[in-house]
Formats: sequence, C-alpha cells, structure tokens
Amino acid sequence: MRAGDGAFRRAWRQMREDPWLQGVALTSLTVALAILGAYLNLYLNLQQAAQRASLGPGLILALPDSAPLNQAQALARELGALTAVERVTVVDQAQALERLRQQLGPDQDLLAGLEGNPLPATVELRLRPGADVEVLAQSLRGRPEVAQVVTSRPWLRGLLQAQATLTTLGLALGVLLFAGVVLLVVNTVRLAVHLRRNQLEVLDLVGATGAYVRWPFVLEAMLQAVVAAMAASLLVWGLFRLLAAPAPLPLGLDLSDLLGFSWRTGLVLAALAAVAGALGGLWGVGRALRPRDLA
Repeated sequence: MRAGDGAFRRAWRQMREDPWLQGVALTSLTVALAILGAYLNLYLNLQQAAQRASLGPGLILALPDSAPLNQAQALARELGALTAVERVTVVDQAQALERLRQQLGPDQDLLAGLEGNPLPATVELRLRPGADVEVLAQSLRGRPEVAQVVTSRPWLRGLLQAQATLTTLGLALGVLLFAGVVLLVVNTVRLAVHLRRNQLEVLDLVGATGAYVRWPFVLEAMLQAVVAAMAASLLVWGLFRLLAAPAPLPLGLDLSDLLGFSWRTGLVLAALAAVAGALGGLWGVGRALRPRDLA
C-alpha cells in the first residue's frame, strides 16, 4: 500500500463514519477560530487606522482669519512645488470645524454653543521621508499670509513608538491564540485515533504502513480546520456587522471602519487554519500512534 493512495478519500470516509466526533471537532474549532479571527480582524484594522493616522500632515500652516480661500490655494500651489513636500491639502474653516466635530465623537455637543467658526483655514503639508521639518517650518514663519506654523512631528514620533509596541504585543498574543488552535487540533486527532483503535489494529494486521494510516488523520484535521474557518468567518462577519455602526472616534477614526470585516481576513484565517490543522494533525497522530504501534 502507498501512503498517498486514496488518502483524501479515506479521510472523507472517516469523517462520514463519525458524525458525533465531527460535530464536536467542528464546534470547538469554530469557536477557537472565531476568537482568532475576531482578534486578527481587529488587529489588522487597528494597524491600518494607525497607519492612516501616522501619515497625517507633518506641517500645518494656520492662515489669518481674513485670508481669502484663493490666497490659501496660491500658497498651496507654491509649497507643492517644493521637493520636500509630498502632498498639500487646503482645509477651509467649515472643513476644519467638521473635522473637529468628528474627532470629538460623542462630545461634539460641546460645539453647540459656539457663535460662528473660531477655527482658521489651514494648509497641511505631508512631507517626504527624510525631509527636515524644522528647517521648512522656520522658513515659513514670519510670512504675512501665515499666522502660525504647527509641526506634528513629536506627536507622530510618539504614535509610531506606540504602534511598534502594540505590534509586538499583538503578534505575541496572536501566536498564543494560534498555538491554542494547534493544541486543540492535537487533542481532537488523539481522540479520533482512540475511537478508531479497532480499525487501526486491523490495518496493522494486514500490513498497512504507518504513513498509510497517519495521512488520513492529518488530512481530516486540515479539512476540519478549513471548514471551521469558513464557519468562523461567517460568525465574526455577522457579529461585527451587528456591532458596527457609524460612530466618530478620536483622531478621525470611525467605529464602522474598526469593525469592518474584509474577505481578505477570511482568506488569512483559512490559511492559518490549514497550517494549524497540518501541524496539529502531524503532532497529534505522532503522539497517538507510536512507532511500536504501527511499523
């Protein structure tokens, strides 16, 4: 007998013969993968949100209250031609007030008592990597069309440091959750081997090799993991869709963006589930079927 001869067919037959075991395995794996999938989705969404925030303006030029919009546009065209500037954005007073309202989120009622718009129009500069912010800021201070020059570089530095720390902690927690899924697969495979001990003894008597017996268990574990990953993706998608609602958060974020579920996350979860199934299947069947049991 060859190890790969009909391994998928035998794995599928094993799954159909034990519906109780399949139900237990799929239920437990779905719950575990749903936790991993929810964490993975939140982690990726937070990473994207932090990246968008860190790509904010490196230099903000506040204009005088009496400055007309065409003056701000002329200044933006002039600064956009500089080699150190990657992008220029003109934000008028109405846009600035709306942005502040979104950043305040549930506290935006604080703006209800304002008379008029106290915020100035601004010209925001996104600088190229390596550009010297202080030199450019110094050259712009004192110009009559610029009331104030604000640099966000210290805030960005702190944000990037926090992002690096959260990335390290997030990866560590993700590895722990993945290891938990692998251990769950190991225990499921060991239970499957125990329940099919009589069949395995018969295969041993007819001369089946160890690889011939082991591979269906590994493939069964991978199939279970992938099916459970699909169910977990649907579960997480439904849960996030239920919880997600347009709600402004600080830094211009929105709750619906943080709780959005992408099909790419489902593909990543399915790939991780297949790897966990393979690792757990090999480990579990290796522990349950010792070399002395099957030659």
